[in-house]
Amino acid sequence: MTFRGALLCLVIARVALAFSLPIASAQTTCSPAGPAFEVASVRLNTNLNPAWKMEFTPDGVTARGVTLEYALHDAFGVHDDRLWSGGPAWISQKQFDIEAKFDIAQYPHPSLDQRRAMLQHLLSDRFKLRVHHQSRQFPLYALVITNHGPKLTETKPENLLHSPAYGVMCHYLRSRKGVMEISGCTMADLASSLSGLDLGRKVVDQTALKGHYDLLLHWSPVETDSPSAGSTSAIDLGGPSIFTAVKEQLGLELKPITGPLDTIVIDHIEMPSEN
Repeated sequence: MTFRGALLCLVIARVALAFSLPIASAQTTCSPAGPAFEVASVRLNTNLNPAWKMEFTPDGVTARGVTLEYALHDAFGVHDDRLWSGGPAWISQKQFDIEAKFDIAQYPHPSLDQRRAMLQHLLSDRFKLRVHHQSRQFPLYALVITNHGPKLTETKPENLLHSPAYGVMCHYLRSRKGVMEISGCTMADLASSLSGLDLGRKVVDQTALKGHYDLLLHWSPVETDSPSAGSTSAIDLGGPSIFTAVKEQLGLELKPITGPLDTIVIDHIEMPSEN
């Protein structure tokens, strides 16, 4: 089975799995390619003020007090709400605890994509998740290199932050309004960070740069006049706009474009059965 075919199976699986039992014992319509969770538990968290966290661990995944919406975002690596549609209101309201483990002796170094595929399979089994992908046009900012070339400093290998679950990680040294200092980050990481600045458009990396970089940006905050148009104006605090800062300090540019993005539509999802 191809990896694409395996992922298709993951999102159309219909048989729910009994809580806290080995996944391999359940009857499913297909099996994931590569590593899979051996044991898993999903429980509704009824604590009114739960301690929130979710992360991939060296041998699985752990979550406390997370909404199913957030778990879905982590499972597919898509955290932008604009790229999701469908699903009942409770997926952003009810909270769950999730614990799942795979055999680390058999799969000592699964990739992040493989970990996400395992989590997709788990959500398909427990919540009867079905989704499909749909391409849609969006107003975007393309992150591109200026004619004068980039002004970037590559992170020294000894300064790269490695995680057993996530690989090389983008490390935020400073992140506040008007200041961003990050280390070991790719251009995709930078584009994601810029997308979080409420510029009115998602930022997509079109630099073709593949390294990890140390980046420092200073700018005046921006106000978005029209989110749909992406029109912005800098507050007069004596500094440059984010657009000017990116160009002058990094040798990059945020170019307004319209382009397609892959969106995920939730076709079906259910509350899990009781333990």
